[in-house]
Amino acid sequence: MIFQRRMSLNKHDGGGKDRSHQEPNSASSTALSCSSEKELRTACYCEENIWRLAYRRLRGSSREETVEEDSRNDRVRKGGNKENEEYYVVFVSNKERCCPMFHQIASDHPMKACFWDYHVILIQATKVMKRGKQVIQAQVLDLDTHLPFPTSLEEYLQGTFGMKFASKKDERMYAPMFRVIRAEYYLETFFSDRMHMVKDGTWIAKPPTYECITTANMTKNKHGFWSNLDDYIDMSRLNHGRSDSKYGEVLTLDQLKSKFGL
Repeated sequence: MIFQRRMSLNKHDGGGKDRSHQEPNSASSTALSCSSEKELRTACYCEENIWRLAYRRLRGSSREETVEEDSRNDRVRKGGNKENEEYYVVFVSNKERCCPMFHQIASDHPMKACFWDYHVILIQATKVMKRGKQVIQAQVLDLDTHLPFPTSLEEYLQGTFGMKFASKKDERMYAPMFRVIRAEYYLETFFSDRMHMVKDGTWIAKPPTYECITTANMTKNKHGFWSNLDDYIDMSRLNHGRSDSKYGEVLTLDQLKSKFGL
C-alpha cells in the first residue's frame, strides 16, 4: 500500500490548471462529489480534510445556492456569495508541537483537552454591513470538534483554547500559535505523500482512499518525503513573508482575534 501511495504522486492534484481535477479518485473530485462536508473527514489527516473543504467551498459551482440539510451541523455548500467572502486555512500548533484543545472528537470527553502536535481549521470571513459600517463576521469550520459546524470564531476560540496554565512558563510553551494562509494559496501549494503517518512500514492511522495531494513543482523535504507539511506546522519560523505569501503569517491568539475584528 505504501508503494502504491508513492506511485500516485505522479498525478498532479494541486489547484493548478491540469486534468487531475477530472480524475474520479482525486482529492478535488471526491471533495466535490461528497454528499456532505462532514463526510470529507478522515481521522488524523486534518491538513487534507481542510484542503478538500477549502476546495469544495472555493471551487464548487457558483450557480448553486447554499443548501442546509437537517441542521447546520450537516451543512452542504456549493457556491454562494463569494465576492464578500474570504477563506483562510489555519494551522494550530506551537514551538513545542504540543497544543491543548478542548471539544475535540479525538478526546473521550469534550472538556478533556486533546494535546495535538498540530491541527488545521478553516476560517470563513464574510464582509457585512452593520449599523452603516462594514465589519467582518468570521466563522470556523473544524471537522474535528464537538462545537457546532460552523461556529463563530469568538465562540470557537473561547471553547477550544480555555486551558488554564499552571505557570507563565507553561503558557509560553504550550499556548497556541496560528499560521494563517489564504485558502487559494494553500490549494495551489500544499502537497503530501503521507509518509509522516508511516512508522516502521505501518500506517499510524488509516490513510484516505483518494489519491495524494500533489503539485507540479513539489520537492522532497529533509526527510526525503514529497511533502511540505512541516513548513506549515513550524511555528518557530515566525513569518515566511507577507500575509499573502504561500505560507501566510504566524499569529498569537490575541493577534488572530485582532485580524478578524474581535
